[in-house]
Amino acid sequence: MALHDQPLLTTVYENVEDFLPGEGSIYIFGTSVEQRSAHSSEWEARAVNIEFVRIVEQTNSHFVAVIGSSKMQVSLRNRSQLEAFWVAASGGSCFLDITGLSHHIWAPLLRFGLEFATSLTVTYVEPGEYRFSPAPTENEIFDLSEAIEGIAPIPGFAKLREQRLEQVCLVPLLGFEGTRFAYMVEQVQPPGENIVPVIGVPGFRPEYPFYSFHGNRLALTDNHAWKNVRFAIANCPFSLFYLLDDIAAENEHKLLKVAPIGTKPHALGAVMYALARDHVELIYDYPIRKAKRTEGTARLLAYHVSDFMQD
Repeated sequence: MALHDQPLLTTVYENVEDFLPGEGSIYIFGTSVEQRSAHSSEWEARAVNIEFVRIVEQTNSHFVAVIGSSKMQVSLRNRSQLEAFWVAASGGSCFLDITGLSHHIWAPLLRFGLEFATSLTVTYVEPGEYRFSPAPTENEIFDLSEAIEGIAPIPGFAKLREQRLEQVCLVPLLGFEGTRFAYMVEQVQPPGENIVPVIGVPGFRPEYPFYSFHGNRLALTDNHAWKNVRFAIANCPFSLFYLLDDIAAENEHKLLKVAPIGTKPHALGAVMYALARDHVELIYDYPIRKAKRTEGTARLLAYHVSDFMQD
């Protein structure tokens, strides 16, 4: 697959303020400690006839959302509750802002949103800057995570059948944190030739792919996985989707265990792929994020997910 300079099926807004949801739509979002996840009251006031649904609590088992004047608690592993959320929230055209939501929250929401929303667009705000570590090591250039809670499937995306190690292909979608990649390899323990890392190229910034290689150098070298590195545009979920199809074709009869530990757009592509294919499992390490891990905001990207998934 040839690389392109721009993401596919995506509307790019150079400034967050340039974007507004369409009139009459639903906008679902949550906020985190990062500045880029927060919307100003002035921005919301400019949005005409939009219903804002705010997710105010995120845990490993449930989330709490404010819909209108009421709160709804939704279990991430309860299909009927997830369906009830979308019945209460959706009325047609929906936007799901994943910037301030953890993977294990927005991925189940996306699964059911594609069923219940007439049109679903996913939005994401790129960070202005990542915070460098005050004491950088070879594995940790940036100061992003405090700890890892432990590896587990993302809710709704587990595969029940057992797989022998030689029948598993681990596809880590790499970011800057080499310790997370090393942890995934240690837990899954696939043969080195069955590790196919993916790095975002082009990156959000030109230098970011170099940081990814540097931050993951030890794990890439120890397992000789550097020989298998593949590339997909860092902010394009659709490029990652097509790349996973290529990797699957090269690893026929193997279960792809995709670890979304890099960019959130790549994680979105992995989730879409898991919804469309039956030979993939999403595994996640549930990192505890540090406060002020990023500063500022950059571009806002609107991904036309339902258009892509309906093709």
